[in-house]
Amino acid sequence: NRPRCIMVWGNNIVITNPDEYKGWAFSQALEAGAKLIVVDPRLTRIASRADIWLQLRPGTDTALALGMANVIVSEGLYDRGFVQKHVHGWEAFCERVKEYPPERVAEITWVPAEKIREAARLFATTKPAAIQWGVAIEQQVTCADNNRALLALLGITGNIDVPGGQVIFRPPKVRTVSEFAAHHLLPKEQAAKRLGGDRFRLAANFAIISPKAVWDAILRGEPYPVKMLFFISSNPLLTRANAREVYEALKKVDFMVVSDFFITPTAELADVVLPSATWLEMDYIADYWKRHGYILPRRKAIQVGQCRSDHEMLNDLAKRVGLAEYWWDRFEQALDWILEPLGITWQEFKRMDYIRGEVRYRKYRERGFSTPTGKFELYSTLLEKWGYDPLPQHREPPESPYSTPELYRKYPYILITGARVPGFFHSEGRQIPWLRRLHPEPIVEIHPETAKREGIKEGDWVVIESPRGRVRQRARFFEGMDPRVVAAQHAWWFPEREEAGKGWEESNINLLTSNAYEDSDPAMGATSVRVLLCKIYPEGRKG
Repeated sequence: NRPRCIMVWGNNIVITNPDEYKGWAFSQALEAGAKLIVVDPRLTRIASRADIWLQLRPGTDTALALGMANVIVSEGLYDRGFVQKHVHGWEAFCERVKEYPPERVAEITWVPAEKIREAARLFATTKPAAIQWGVAIEQQVTCADNNRALLALLGITGNIDVPGGQVIFRPPKVRTVSEFAAHHLLPKEQAAKRLGGDRFRLAANFAIISPKAVWDAILRGEPYPVKMLFFISSNPLLTRANAREVYEALKKVDFMVVSDFFITPTAELADVVLPSATWLEMDYIADYWKRHGYILPRRKAIQVGQCRSDHEMLNDLAKRVGLAEYWWDRFEQALDWILEPLGITWQEFKRMDYIRGEVRYRKYRERGFSTPTGKFELYSTLLEKWGYDPLPQHREPPESPYSTPELYRKYPYILITGARVPGFFHSEGRQIPWLRRLHPEPIVEIHPETAKREGIKEGDWVVIESPRGRVRQRARFFEGMDPRVVAAQHAWWFPEREEAGKGWEESNINLLTSNAYEDSDPAMGATSVRVLLCKIYPEGRKG
């Protein structure tokens, strides 16, 4: 059931997924002869192995996907059977992709038109085909449309829920978080108060709250004050856009609790820090949704100190605030509740190895898709209902050579952030000595041409500056990028330091990013932390 063509879009698959659960299967498919298309502004390890590497301008993913769709539609390479029987909005979609001929897309994306055609033809004619993407396309102003455009490529080529394609996985018949999620219990008048829900209506549908809306509620009391924060394994001071505003909000909130394994810069600001249990210190049901979905018993191995699982703490907290009827006397009862549809208890399951989900393909033939029309919606009826464009479209990043040309003259480089560093996950890992020996300092990658232009030598400490602030990182030359692009590591802090804050202000790239509403995805509220403008110069030289 391996794909014959894989398109990896903005995802360094061999280092960005836990336990190699995708990397292994990906490597096996390549060894079996699968064709590989890689879309990435950086020459990653897998891009160097690609049959076609599309080195796009950061922030132009939707345009590139629609350009490929233009080729597939105009050359008749789409799956007619799937389109005729299972697609909603085909005619409107065809009209939209006419706006994105390869020559125009080449101007937008910096990818040559012939390469766009070549990649589209290879993807459409080499079946089954699959696309692997990561969060890079989602941390942009076109978050929703990037996802929709890639799903459209899969749909029109007939690669949805087929062996070797983009499978809609079915987990074992257990109760999932969607059946327990508290937002289903909220009265309509309470749900209407969800912060940012009136602005980011698609996010509100998934009970997602814009962090910016939370900071506004704390700092300005709009639309009402937020007086308490409870963070679970979260370090927003390092991982959220506009870190300066985040810091002000965390300092001002009346009461803050952090549950974590280590004292992070965020935890230092808390009123209470709770010692959370690691996966070795708790019983739980682990999920592994690829390959048709598995659940595995994750058995507690050891008790260290007073640590408790977050689930136990939340269970007890619910009782203290009068919500006991929605929770359990003991957390093991919650595990029993999850497993109840299978007719087993946690004590029985913990003696098993795993339970696998049902293996079936093309399930849409029986019950359709989970959309209002029951079809694969190229034209989204829900987005239309909520007042958004029902079809994907390219929008320029809030800061770019084309959307803000005057700003580009002052900040002449496109800054991308967030590429994975092996050994670290976001702000995690920097307090582990042997991992820090592998990566002792924050690194910014620049092209040698850029370095020469700016008077930077390899290994120099440099200043990266945006309209919102500046940070320092060490320069590393890298020829696998366009000279107009700079790539900085994110979430840096220095746990070994004695001073308060552990140097969170020194190299934290989120001091440069924006969380302004107008710079966010209009439907999902995603902040554009992956694409912004900057200048870069040697430390000690004025910008």
